[in-house]
Amino acid sequence: MKKVLWLVFLACLFQIIDNALMPFISIRTYYPSLLFLFIICYSIVNGTKEALIIGVFTGMLQDVYFANGIGINALTNMLACIIAAQIGQRIFRHKSFVPVITCFCLSIFKGIGIFLLLHILGQKVYLRTVFFDSVYNGILAFFMYKFVFRLSNIDFMRKRWGF
Repeated sequence: MKKVLWLVFLACLFQIIDNALMPFISIRTYYPSLLFLFIICYSIVNGTKEALIIGVFTGMLQDVYFANGIGINALTNMLACIIAAQIGQRIFRHKSFVPVITCFCLSIFKGIGIFLLLHILGQKVYLRTVFFDSVYNGILAFFMYKFVFRLSNIDFMRKRWGF
């Protein structure tokens, strides 16, 4: 239960930071998503089952602030987290190079996925922001991965979820 509360708290905290503070540290209107970095890094470290749960939850949390289409973030986060978990099963988790590259690539994947889904729905979006946001995400992924790796090695975070 403590693990779930911590994950919900961190997801809400990163969502608030993403919406309230990150636009102020943007570079030419491009800024990273700490919540997305957190869930990708968490998925790499903790596996598919937890990736699915946290991907859908945080996607719905992001959809609250996403006026163009409900469920798009939930879908793209879920797919990105499952891919990250599959990659995490095949790497040395204590090394941070592959997780950083994974965060960069999955940021591009999510951006293109949202672009395509919104384009299908007839919404006007710009694709050029995807690359610059992904570069920014890739830079911050190094620090986020170290944080998540340390967090996941705390005793109460190692317990598996029992639903």
